[in-house]
Amino acid sequence: MKCRFCKVSIVTIAIIFLSFLIAYQFVEPPPPKEISMATGREGGGYYKSSLQYQKQLAAQGFHLEIQPTAGSIEVLQKLKSGEASIGLVQGGTAKEVEGLQSLASLFYEPVWVFHRKDQPIKYLFDLRGKRIAVGENGSGTKPLAIQLLSFNHVTPDNSNFLNLSSRKAAAKLAAGEIDAAFFVTSPKAGIITELLSNPAIELLNFRRHLAYSSRYPFLTHIEIGEGMIDLENNIPANNKILLAATASLVVRQDLHSDLIPLLLRSLIKVHKNGGMLEQQDQFPSNRFVEFPMNSTAEHYLVSGPSFLEKIFPFWLATSIDRLKILLIPLIAILLPLFKGFLPIYTFTIRRKIFRWYELLREIDEQIHKFSEVNIIDEKIERLKFLQKELIEQVSVPLSHMGEFYGLRMHIKLVLERLQERRDELV
Repeated sequence: MKCRFCKVSIVTIAIIFLSFLIAYQFVEPPPPKEISMATGREGGGYYKSSLQYQKQLAAQGFHLEIQPTAGSIEVLQKLKSGEASIGLVQGGTAKEVEGLQSLASLFYEPVWVFHRKDQPIKYLFDLRGKRIAVGENGSGTKPLAIQLLSFNHVTPDNSNFLNLSSRKAAAKLAAGEIDAAFFVTSPKAGIITELLSNPAIELLNFRRHLAYSSRYPFLTHIEIGEGMIDLENNIPANNKILLAATASLVVRQDLHSDLIPLLLRSLIKVHKNGGMLEQQDQFPSNRFVEFPMNSTAEHYLVSGPSFLEKIFPFWLATSIDRLKILLIPLIAILLPLFKGFLPIYTFTIRRKIFRWYELLREIDEQIHKFSEVNIIDEKIERLKFLQKELIEQVSVPLSHMGEFYGLRMHIKLVLERLQERRDELV
């Protein structure tokens, strides 16, 4: 019986092992330990943010490789070519690039339009015919500035568009060599403070901000209050309404899915407290994005981390989540197998007992036909050997002891009948 039980156990274990082996073929490989990120120029706001992400990811055992660029257009090019997996992208720069998704918008970036005070400019269409710095090639400022100017019928055909970096544009505006300049940057940028402090330069107040934000979903409006930039020197001197784009984290569609919650966890730690323009817990957000939202990211932003991520470290939570597919053989194969194991085992034991009974019946039915003593002695020896084997070598579960003792009594009964037949012949 023990041997029979071993055979059943071996088959069961083999089926279990094979089931898990097949299911494991569908387990997604673990995420890479290094991620490449395209960002802005070194020293800029995007670059500083990426350094904070790098620190957060390093605490989880991941390395963030930072690739500085001239701006959002170059970032998108790197994402499209596969040189980078994730990138910080300014609102208003989205192109027809397939295979990219948004993880979240992160913070506001005001659109600053500075002009010389000797130029009477109240609306963007007043810039027609002027010398305008619209941002350098590869930056996110240029496509956004051109969109806004085009909306006001200010084009390269009737005006002079200049592709200048922020630093060059600020210098030329201060020197009177250009009439206006666009900047899309943080209010903490040194260039902004310098221009606001220059008495010959004025910041455009966007009176028609609702018209712009209704036409361009990636835009909203913010108010820069009096003294907000520099309270001691009262900069700016008056309240100003500005348009604002949002910086978003954009990823390649083929980015490993386990990296999504890891990145969002880092983004939340960096941006949840807000800033000069953002309220606490306002960002990261699924608003003001231009690329389609990643479904995992959207669920994370709405529902928060999963149960596993709340109680386990990231590496363990993702490992458990990836291995959940192994529950399929457990449910589909193992449970029915375990459910059927006991009946199979019971049948195996009973089958062995029934085989002994078959031998016993065969002898019992032939007792009255035996006419030679030596044949009877042979049958007696055979049953005594079986009786000894049952006592010394066979182990039966408690649930089958009734059948076991019944067999032993019936062997004894047949032995008595054989002995009686032998006595008759002698």
